[in-house]
Amino acid sequence: MTESPHEPGRIDLRAIDHPADDLQAERVISAAMARFEAGRDSDDDVLANIVIYTRPVLAVAAGLVLVATGTLIGTQRQTEPVEPASVLASWAEASHVPTNGELLAVFQGYDR
Repeated sequence: MTESPHEPGRIDLRAIDHPADDLQAERVISAAMARFEAGRDSDDDVLANIVIYTRPVLAVAAGLVLVATGTLIGTQRQTEPVEPASVLASWAEASHVPTNGELLAVFQGYDR
């Protein structure tokens, strides 16, 4: 056989196609079911797979956090304080109707 021991190969079912007698069919089916049960993953293998895949996922998540943090630090701008009166005057001279976002930006949010 050329199959890998870790990967299930094809099962040849020609032996149970038309059995000569019922006893032979029962033996073949029992043997096939025993091989099937022996090849199934146990609970330990599932936990091992979770551990195997968890480490790379955590490494990628940590890399994304580092990239996002670097991006936030690198793109922060220091804004100069703006006098709302001068901005309102320039809007009035230009006949500009400010949006809610522009008003919030000028007045630094809601003033209570």
